[in-house]
Amino acid sequence: MCTQHTVKRIFIFIFVGCLSVTGCTSQKTQATDGVEYKTQVVGWVEKAKIPGVDQEVKVKLDTGAKTTSINAEILDKPDKKTEVGGMIKFRFLDGEGNKKIFERPIVRWVSIKSREGADIRRPVVRMKFCLAGRWIEEEVNLADRDDFNYPVLIGRNMLKQGKLAVDASQTFTTPSCPTQEAQK
Repeated sequence: MCTQHTVKRIFIFIFVGCLSVTGCTSQKTQATDGVEYKTQVVGWVEKAKIPGVDQEVKVKLDTGAKTTSINAEILDKPDKKTEVGGMIKFRFLDGEGNKKIFERPIVRWVSIKSREGADIRRPVVRMKFCLAGRWIEEEVNLADRDDFNYPVLIGRNMLKQGKLAVDASQTFTTPSCPTQEAQK
């Protein structure tokens, strides 16, 4: 038998739940190119454009990875005293002939567990990618990804920034990126 108190609690629960859903669906999000986007479904493997790299590269979209990671051969990094905020020079390689040397300020360093369980310390920089026709700028950690199938792993930080949802049953679902980089 329902008491008046129980009915009131159920009503409040339903009311708050409805408000929460309404708030989430009407919330606006922007990627870094200043254009407002709705959530777009993408496959677990897509092609992306990196400014300065001649061809699109295959990228793996991984909702289990917090931060985006790019295959990088470190060419020059600052000494221990100035490593945060200092400049780092690295070469991007994708295994298909695409390569480009970048120089970026170090935003921070992260510790990542290797497959063997050891901590690996990686530098983090900001980079811009075009994925699913959207230019997204976010933090990227620099890693040796030569032993992986994909030179770039798009993590939750870029997926969230670009409002992208991954459908693990699909690949290469999105159109090519514009040839010109967004100027924002």
